[in-house]
Amino acid sequence: MPRPVRWARCLDNVADVLRRGAWYPVLEETPDGKVVLEVRQKPVRLSLVDVRVREIPPDHWSVVVRTGVLRPTLGGGQDVVTTYAVCPHCLERQDFSGRPASLKCTRCAQVSPVDWSETC
Repeated sequence: MPRPVRWARCLDNVADVLRRGAWYPVLEETPDGKVVLEVRQKPVRLSLVDVRVREIPPDHWSVVVRTGVLRPTLGGGQDVVTTYAVCPHCLERQDFSGRPASLKCTRCAQVSPVDWSETC
């Protein structure tokens, strides 16, 4: 019987390797505590302690809090958006306003609820 596919998302310490908030399919778990994820159709090997793993595919938008220095725009006077959401289907990043219960993806047009239980 084939093993069910698991999904993994990066913790903050590997956000330079994986897109923050995006869930990636787990291709393999190794005996030495590593996982191999499919990232942009290529295998990426990471330590299991650097990712959060789940058993079911994602079905909610992930909310990501921007980190680092936010530079003001040249036009000035605009609000700086400090969060964005990641589509659970195509991994598109999308800005939003307020606290929506669901979002429609501008890339794949899928409508999914937003996961407000945790931010990345």
